[in-house]
Amino acid sequence: VDTLGCTTVICSDKTGTLTRNEMTVNKLYVNGKTIGVTGVGYEPEGNFLQDSKELSSLDEDAAILLMIGSLCNNARLEKGENGWQIIGDPTEGALVVAAAKAGMWREEMEKQHPRVAELPFSSVRKRMSTINAMPEGRVAYVKGAPEIILDLCDHIQKNGGVRELNEDDREQILSVIQ
Repeated sequence: VDTLGCTTVICSDKTGTLTRNEMTVNKLYVNGKTIGVTGVGYEPEGNFLQDSKELSSLDEDAAILLMIGSLCNNARLEKGENGWQIIGDPTEGALVVAAAKAGMWREEMEKQHPRVAELPFSSVRKRMSTINAMPEGRVAYVKGAPEIILDLCDHIQKNGGVRELNEDDREQILSVIQ
C-alpha cells in the first residue's frame, strides 16, 4: 500500500501483450494501401479489410508479404488443450498467425520452400534472414526493423511488378511507419 501510494504513473496495455504475452497483427501495408486484419491473440481466425470492406482474397503482393513473414520466422502455432498458442517469440508468432488467417500455414509453406540457411535476429543487425528453396532457386527473405530494411532496399515489389525504389516511395513508407 505504501508503494502504491507513492506511484504517480501507472502504464497499462489493453492489447494483451503484457497481460497474456500475446501480440496481434492488425494492419498490413502493401501496394500503398493499408489492409486491416481482424481477430485477436493467437486464434488463426480473422478477416482482411480494405476501406472497412471484407476482402474475398488477398492480392499477390499481400500474400507474398505474409509468406515472407511466416517463412523468415522461428515461431510455431499449435493448438493445445487451452486453445491456440505460440511456441517462440510473440512478435514472430503474430506474423505466423496473420499468415494462417489467410490460409497460409507455416508448416505447409516450409515443406514447399524448405529453409536452407538462417542468419538469426541480432540487436546489431536488427533483422533476421533466411534462405529458402523456391522454384526459381534460392531466395533470401529478411524481416526486421522497418527503417533498417528500407535502407537495404533499392527495389520495390508493387502491383505485381518489381521496379526501382525511389525517394517518394521511401518517404511514403517512412510516413506510414511513423
